[in-house]
Amino acid sequence: MKCEICNLKDIEVEELADEGQNPYRLCWACRDRLVNKALRPLEFFNLAAIHGHGYYLQDDFYDYNSGEATQPGIEVIDVEIFPFPVFDQIKNDLNRLIDYSLVQYFTEDFVITELQKFDKTEVLKRLKEKVKYNRAINYKAYEIAGKVAGSTACDWIQNEWANRQENELQIFAEPIVKCLDFQEAFELLTTELEKGDNKYLSENISALLYFQHEQTLDWIENVSNRISNVSSDWGQLAACSAFTWERANKWLAAGRPLSLIALDSLIYCTTVGERLNQSLWLRKINPGLIDDPGSEIIANRLREYLLFDSVPRTKAAVETIIKNAVETNT
Repeated sequence: MKCEICNLKDIEVEELADEGQNPYRLCWACRDRLVNKALRPLEFFNLAAIHGHGYYLQDDFYDYNSGEATQPGIEVIDVEIFPFPVFDQIKNDLNRLIDYSLVQYFTEDFVITELQKFDKTEVLKRLKEKVKYNRAINYKAYEIAGKVAGSTACDWIQNEWANRQENELQIFAEPIVKCLDFQEAFELLTTELEKGDNKYLSENISALLYFQHEQTLDWIENVSNRISNVSSDWGQLAACSAFTWERANKWLAAGRPLSLIALDSLIYCTTVGERLNQSLWLRKINPGLIDDPGSEIIANRLREYLLFDSVPRTKAAVETIIKNAVETNT
């Protein structure tokens, strides 16, 4: 076998990667550049396509879009001889295109579009091979399988889920939603969430973001008795799940914790502009109230709510929502 970095010399050394993952299999010269964070762009690409974004390959040390070493411990030489792959030059090469999709931290839509032009079974076959060789890349491989292969990847994703390791719920969430039919996927993920303790439930609810369905709101109501610490994650989930003013009004009347979730959700649904301090995913979804009743009705109802719950948190939330609602309706 050849060195995973240069693909030229024979393997001479194995460098430990993250705990529990396959080691890097390298020649001595490439090993020296790796530990000194001085890989050339193509070398970074080759290794990241196998091992993902572990410690040696994190974005503190390399630019994921160019492979440039940003904090090298030694001089990076002959960069021009080992260039980062150019998308237009590799987009018709399935193997290289899959590597490209795995190297990107956030795989761009244009990459997914090109992958969707290939036979789904061939894409899936290649992804299976990548994970079989090194499970460290599974978090990206599952994502690509869901977005590109869809239901074709159903059996594989279900089998991988059955053999999942601890704390892997989040990396399975999106592919499960995209590969399985809605009800099967919803029951699978919510059952998994409900099996854990209340802390586990609250820490992992973002797994349901990919549904973007009102059934998630019904589920929140059903588990509301288990919610003690109402983080903004609950409001984000509600906002991305076809949240309505009708639902907000119902939750405000129900009191805590649902009323607090409603307030947070209304903040997300009425935020305008660049949506500062919100995740890239949330900015892309750009949630809003489906049945916006207008700023006056919103303001009057929220002021009424403050008569029963006027702690600093709720006051601040109400002020923000009213301000946002006025800006949205002008």
